[in-house]
Amino acid sequence: MGLTSRARAEAPLELRVLTWNVWGLPAVSTNLEARMAALPDAIAKLDPDIVLLQEMWAELDGDRLALALKQRGYAHVSHLAHTEYGMTGLFTASKLPLKDIGFYPYTSGRVGHSFWHLEWIASKGIGSYEVQTPLGPLEVRNTHLQAQYDTDGYAAERLSQVSEILVTDTHQPQRPLVLGGDFNTGSEEFARQTLLDLGGLRDTTPSPEPDTVFVRNGGTIAVRIMGTRHAFTEPVLLRNGVTTVLSDHPAVIVDLELSACTACGPVAVDPSRRATTRAALLSAAAITPGRVTLALSSAASFLAAAIAFRRRTHALRGRSLRLTTFRRLSLALLATGFVWTAYLGSIYYPARAKALRLVAHELESPPPH
Repeated sequence: MGLTSRARAEAPLELRVLTWNVWGLPAVSTNLEARMAALPDAIAKLDPDIVLLQEMWAELDGDRLALALKQRGYAHVSHLAHTEYGMTGLFTASKLPLKDIGFYPYTSGRVGHSFWHLEWIASKGIGSYEVQTPLGPLEVRNTHLQAQYDTDGYAAERLSQVSEILVTDTHQPQRPLVLGGDFNTGSEEFARQTLLDLGGLRDTTPSPEPDTVFVRNGGTIAVRIMGTRHAFTEPVLLRNGVTTVLSDHPAVIVDLELSACTACGPVAVDPSRRATTRAALLSAAAITPGRVTLALSSAASFLAAAIAFRRRTHALRGRSLRLTTFRRLSLALLATGFVWTAYLGSIYYPARAKALRLVAHELESPPPH
């Protein structure tokens, strides 16, 4: 009997992982209620063992989804809607038991370049979970990196964030790892390459798309990639009568095979990549004094222009509605320019540099073994 149990425990285990940014932004996403209501059946049809969702912002939406998924066999659910650091939008469900649920907030990206870069509202970070499998514990991580914007690329922030994924991976290399999420960058960006070269991970979906799952062997468990595909790319009919896609991101489905092995740890990594990544972060922080000077100089110019314009147009007050409106709008624009550039010079750039240097310092320490 014991031999039979041992043989069964060491048999390869098929594991299907779903990662999906579900675009659950209240007051911003279209057809939000109807799309959220369609998620449980859509997910259940794909039959994943582990579900990793991003942008499940509203606690009520998460509660409804958790209840519906539990009715469909997902007994273990974690929604990091509200943490001591803020809301994360990370939602994880599993057919297998979840233990040691935790959240690590990113150091970089907490302060936005512009007020319309809505990332600052959330707490971006890493949701971590220990999934109990018949072969042993599996480390699962769910994350959502800093988004890209036209007025600032945030490439350094994403590099900093993937560095934190690696330096907080305290179980390396004893446990196999599944890391899924929205990385807000394609496989060609330095940040995604860093996960491969510095962390010894394998990208299951190496493409320009931002969503993927990374995997890594553990000390006694090998992880084999069996297949990857996109799902939910076509419009569907929602209960409100609207035909649309379920999210602005396609889902990624990854089929894995876990098998017992002896000393099958992660692939060897290039030790120079750690120093290269650290140098890149320090280089991004080093431009701060020049940008601070430029921003504060611009703020001073906006302020001087506003004062001069106010004085010179004082006589226009009350002459006509058109002239009064023109004067007020011009002063408002100048005031906005002053506030924004003063914020950049006194808050954003110094905070950004401090965060990048903190993460660079973390990379000075050798990786765990």
